[in-house]
Amino acid sequence: MDDASQMCSGQASDEKKLRPLKADERKLLEFMLSAEFPGRDELLLQMDSLRVTRECECGCGTVNLEANASVARAICREPIPVEARGAGVDVLLFVRKGLLACLEIVDHGDAHPLPYPKPEDLELWVPQSK
Repeated sequence: MDDASQMCSGQASDEKKLRPLKADERKLLEFMLSAEFPGRDELLLQMDSLRVTRECECGCGTVNLEANASVARAICREPIPVEARGAGVDVLLFVRKGLLACLEIVDHGDAHPLPYPKPEDLELWVPQSK
């Protein structure tokens, strides 16, 4: 699956631009990985090598991620091992082939750009294994 297919229904920029995680993205990702689920420890180890490869241009805050290919791969429920839910917003963490792939922000309203979700306003949810 390519990067663009993981984006929300908004537009992703066509050009791949690598950048480090912003502070609020890192904080949200750390929150998502605070949940207990198989493969979480390997995903935590990937955080230091993560780069953002694409941002959704609709203002939702969704970012596609790329980890160093040499890091340990997680064996976990794919594609979404953990979610977070808040008032009018969901956050989905996508994993592909054992690597962190996308932090998707799903807005249930029409406000764009969205205020970036804060962990203290969200509740974690781990889907049951298949």
